[in-house]
Amino acid sequence: MALSDELAYVGVAEIALGIRRQQYSPVDVVDAFIARIEARNPTLNAFVYSGFDEARAKARDAETALTDGRPVGPLHGVPVAIKDLFDFKPGWVSTFGGIRAMRNFTANFYCAFAERIEQAGAIILGKTNSPIMGFRGTCDNYLFGPTRNPFNTTKNTGGSSGGSSAAVADGLLPLAEGTDGGGSIRIPASWCNVYGYKASFGRVPCLIRPNAFAADTPFIFEGPITRTVEDAAIALDALSGYHAADPYSLDEATDFQAATRGSTGKTSRFGL
Repeated sequence: MALSDELAYVGVAEIALGIRRQQYSPVDVVDAFIARIEARNPTLNAFVYSGFDEARAKARDAETALTDGRPVGPLHGVPVAIKDLFDFKPGWVSTFGGIRAMRNFTANFYCAFAERIEQAGAIILGKTNSPIMGFRGTCDNYLFGPTRNPFNTTKNTGGSSGGSSAAVADGLLPLAEGTDGGGSIRIPASWCNVYGYKASFGRVPCLIRPNAFAADTPFIFEGPITRTVEDAAIALDALSGYHAADPYSLDEATDFQAATRGSTGKTSRFGL
C-alpha cells in the first residue's frame, strides 16, 4: 500500500507520535499527503493554493531536527492547511474567499492560526476554499468555483470552511483551519462528518488584517477541523492562550487534552 493511502485517515495524534518516534519521516509524510492532494483535489476543489515546495523544505528541516536530537513541538511534521479567508502566511496569496480582484494579493504577516500551528511544529501545505468574505453557508466563489462533498461530489460541503472540511473528510490531511462567525466551522463540519470546534471568544487569538471583519467584536473565531475530538484538543492546546496582538485573548492555560479524558457528568451545587 502506498504511504499516501496508508496515512490518509490516520489522525494527528498518531502521526505526531510516529514522527517523534521516527517511525515516520516528516519528508515521507509530507510527500504522501501532497500526493493524495494532487490525486484527489481535482475532484473536490478543496485546495485553492499550494505551498508544496516550501512544505517540502520545512519537512527536510523537521527531519534534521529529529536526527540531531533537538526539542520538537507537539505537532512536529504534521501536515495542515489554512483557510483562504482572513488567514495569512507571509508570501502566500490571500483572496479573502475567492475575490477575483485579489487573485494576486500576497500577505506579509501571519494570522494567529498559521503562526501558532507552525510554532507547534506543523507544516502548512496550502490554503483551502471559502465563499467570498465567508458570507455564505455554502462553499463557492467566482474565482475558484465550488468545493464538492467527498461523500457525494454532486453536493456542496457547506460554508464557509468548506474546503477545510472536505480536505479533512477525504484524508487530504488530518487537520485544517476553520473560522466561524455564524456557523462557518459548524455547518461544513456537520455536512462533511468531521469535528469542527468553535472555541469561546478569546480562547484562540484572532488577528485580522486589514480589519475588514470587525475583529474587535465577539463574533469571529478560529478553530480546528479534524476527524477526532482528541485531534481537535491537541490543536487547541497549541492554538489557545494570550497573544499580544489580540487584547481580548485570554491569559490563561487550559489543558484541552486532559478535558477529553474527564467525565461528562457533573454534579451541580444543588446536588443534582
